[in-house]
Amino acid sequence: MSALSIVEESTPKRIRMANLCVVGSHKVNGVAYLHTELLKTTLFKDFYDFFPAKFINMTNGVTTRRWILGSNPLLASLFTEYLGTDEWALDMSKLLGL
Repeated sequence: MSALSIVEESTPKRIRMANLCVVGSHKVNGVAYLHTELLKTTLFKDFYDFFPAKFINMTNGVTTRRWILGSNPLLASLFTEYLGTDEWALDMSKLLGL
């Protein structure tokens, strides 16, 4: 149980801010699947064992491809012109050709 404590029992006593965040939060989101698995198996394993339903994985970001196409169509056009194809929009590894 000491691993779950928000107070580090040392001299001087310290607040474990990460533990406080987990205890005080409704959910803990790793964003990417890999990050969520790391949280559950290493960083917050004791918390995961005690509160498994608290840990979720929800990716809610914008992909690089969608960001470039939507926010900077001139740059997207430049990529297509320079690479001679618009395949980069479905396969970002094509940008390595730049």
